[in-house]
Amino acid sequence: MRDDEPAPSPRRGRPRDAAVDDRIHRAARAVYAARGWAGFNFDVVAREAGVSKDAIYRRYTSRVDLLLSAMERTFAEQTAVAPGADLREYLVAVATVYFHDFAEGTGRGSLRLFIEAPDNPELTGASHRLRSVAGLHRMRSVIRDAMAAGRLPATTSPTQVIEAILGAIVMHVLVTPSVLRERMLAESSDYVDGVVDLVLRGCGYRFPGE
Repeated sequence: MRDDEPAPSPRRGRPRDAAVDDRIHRAARAVYAARGWAGFNFDVVAREAGVSKDAIYRRYTSRVDLLLSAMERTFAEQTAVAPGADLREYLVAVATVYFHDFAEGTGRGSLRLFIEAPDNPELTGASHRLRSVAGLHRMRSVIRDAMAAGRLPATTSPTQVIEAILGAIVMHVLVTPSVLRERMLAESSDYVDGVVDLVLRGCGYRFPGE
């Protein structure tokens, strides 16, 4: 059976093991980030996760289904920070998780997906769907709450705020030479704080106490 063929019907029995789900997701992200679409298949992911190939077929209908599920899990983890009263603290927390995921390599899978999608029609729908995952909706909602509270101008674009912060992080990790990697990691907190503050000040954010 090829990876893109429909999977067998799910079997009845014991509930799925959440630990196995987690291992499969993490393995899928790591394999795709390292090998891209050409090297992404159930065999490799199963070996990386330490599970049977059948365990993956019981959960996912295709390579696209597996990859999309893993990527959506990534966004969910990156934005799982509980929104607080302070927009800045929330954005710093989310950006910090995003920074370390991207710096460690597994987060680069999302960038690879958007690059490979134009040359792989089967990935096009997945890349579009990732632009509307729940995590991004949550971030936009928190920013809109700050707008409604008068802390951000009503003309603020939540999408541009998110793209400015996360885009800066992506570029920072990509262009930093390997000889400066340790310094980049050591100074990541200051960098993330600075990016968030720069973007918010540029938007006209009213910081607490101002």
